[in-house]
Amino acid sequence: MFNFFKSKKAPERQLTHASELKKGDMLSIIDSFAYPSWLKGQTVRVIDVQTYQYQHSSDTEFVLETNSGQVVFLQIEMEDGEQWANFSIKIQRDEVDDIFTLDEFARIFDEESLTFIEVKNTPERFMQFLGKSYQQSESPYVCYFHKQDYRKQPLPRYEQEGGEPCEMICLASDDESHSLNIEIWDGGETEVSLTLTRPISDIVDLFPGDAK
Repeated sequence: MFNFFKSKKAPERQLTHASELKKGDMLSIIDSFAYPSWLKGQTVRVIDVQTYQYQHSSDTEFVLETNSGQVVFLQIEMEDGEQWANFSIKIQRDEVDDIFTLDEFARIFDEESLTFIEVKNTPERFMQFLGKSYQQSESPYVCYFHKQDYRKQPLPRYEQEGGEPCEMICLASDDESHSLNIEIWDGGETEVSLTLTRPISDIVDLFPGDAK
């Protein structure tokens, strides 16, 4: 006999690309010396999804956490038909001084022309995240940060309330495999990030969580 009253189980959510990740999902990174030991070969959890809004575009940023509690940020970039995974970590003032010296770093803010800066020291813990030098590719610009995932809903109008404004300064290494990103927030608070750009294929597994 057919059981017409048998409940239909909802199909399990599938992940086919890293850009589909939601809070609670997990991803595995290739076991490669391109990454520091705390990240290579690791499976990390998405603990938040947030948005950077520009005048004519936006970026989704995934906040990832390792089993040891270390936080790394991920943005998926499309360029010339290829996709890249941009992994970023934030560094503190004393670490900026150790890597560049504060006097040298201050030139980025003081000079009117686009700045070139060299790495003076490469601490072992940041080795994979640092290039040898960085060139500023464009003038500083303003974006709006939203601590929210806007992939399935329209963004607020640019310059409207709802996002936190910040000025962005971006520098990149010659081969564009490393970036130095500076965010200047209202009140003058400054955050500095080191970014490692890798092929999207370095994300080798995706695991859906409980998100709908």
